[in-house]
Amino acid sequence: MDFSDSFEKIYDSVKNRSEHVEKSLTESMDSYGMNRQAKSESYGTSVVGAENFSVQERNFQLQQQIRPLFGKDGVNDTPIGTHPDFVSLEGTTETTYHYMCTLFVDIKGSTRLSLLYDLETVFLFKNAVISACVETVRSFDGYIHRIMGDAVLAFFGGKGKDKEDAIADAINCCVTLRAYLEESIKPFMTRNNLEAEHFGFRIGCDFGDDTEILWGNFGIESVGEVSATGLPVDMASKLQGLSSKNQTMLGQGLLNFIDWPDKYSSIKKIEKDGQEEALPLVVPNYTQKDGTPLNYKMRQLAYKKCMEFIALPSALKESITKTYIKDSKAIEFRCFVVDEGNSEEYISASRFLEKSKNLKFEVRASTTHALNFPLTVKLIKTNHGSDTPDEERDIEQPHSIQTLREQRRSKYNRSVLPYSSTSIDEGTQYRGLHTMRCEVLDKYQKLVYRNVIAVLIK
Repeated sequence: MDFSDSFEKIYDSVKNRSEHVEKSLTESMDSYGMNRQAKSESYGTSVVGAENFSVQERNFQLQQQIRPLFGKDGVNDTPIGTHPDFVSLEGTTETTYHYMCTLFVDIKGSTRLSLLYDLETVFLFKNAVISACVETVRSFDGYIHRIMGDAVLAFFGGKGKDKEDAIADAINCCVTLRAYLEESIKPFMTRNNLEAEHFGFRIGCDFGDDTEILWGNFGIESVGEVSATGLPVDMASKLQGLSSKNQTMLGQGLLNFIDWPDKYSSIKKIEKDGQEEALPLVVPNYTQKDGTPLNYKMRQLAYKKCMEFIALPSALKESITKTYIKDSKAIEFRCFVVDEGNSEEYISASRFLEKSKNLKFEVRASTTHALNFPLTVKLIKTNHGSDTPDEERDIEQPHSIQTLREQRRSKYNRSVLPYSSTSIDEGTQYRGLHTMRCEVLDKYQKLVYRNVIAVLIK
């Protein structure tokens, strides 16, 4: 997958749609010589036609790039608006409780663009950015609830989705959004002489359980919408406002529910009166009905640490992490869930597994590439989370060291097999996020490959 020219294609698609709408309206008006009132009526009709055109020509290219990497089939074409699981609430007074993970994305720096460039340029660019944001959210099975100028409100989860998996989708979306911003949108801005220095995303994300989120129809008659209310929904917006540029702020509901490791987040720091000050809690610190402070925890997602294990291509991860991830086209590192002799690949951090599952981590090296065999394979496990015993928690376990050699097909056929592989067995035991790091060194002890697989456990 290559993000480099992806945004340019989205921008061109948005531009072409705009030109098609303008051309359709002009031709429609001119061809019938309408008076002012008739023109106004026809304008509305033409816009509907243009919308139908855009639906038919919708570009799912970004989804088609992202979704297979995370084990997701097809495309997500759900429209903006009411979450499909709660359509039955439209126009009614009924309400229902149901969990949800809320994501609030705001474009930072877009106001400055309006001061520097003509509005047509700003409109096309912002529309393309919002479109890219929408398609990234939908790549992870998210539902676009509302677009508010420079902001997008989205929900992850539903009646057929595990709570933990909804959170995994949301976190993967947050990491991918920043990668897309830095690897595709900003290079596009530079190439097209748009000021990129102050441009970016700010994201807030939080989770509310079934007892914390209430769904219902807000408004009156046709002027209303089905939406969710609850502290975690409100907090997603607050967290976005407290987030720094190009950062994601995670709320207490999410952090606690999946026992997110401190290693993959951090406390936000600000400078105040020349001194560094930590912000571990949402501010202002709201007062509860009993008069006590809410003390709602928040932490900043550690982008580059999460980039180590996210299921994006290792070449892209290497370019972002600089020195940690080491890509090699000749080496594969994969994880499988093994059940009664059947193996299913587990894609890093893509979903939560039940406890007591059997895992196999496999390393395979091609013998047809210029690798200097024998290779030394180191597999290093780290368990996180409160379920993990103190003596193991957040500590790298002793290395599993394997050797890969070029193998002959048989004693009668001296040609070398196309690959050499090794594997180790593991299991799912503790709730939370756990990692297996693979390092491969050649016969000269030079590092030729490094990657990380994260396993999420319920």
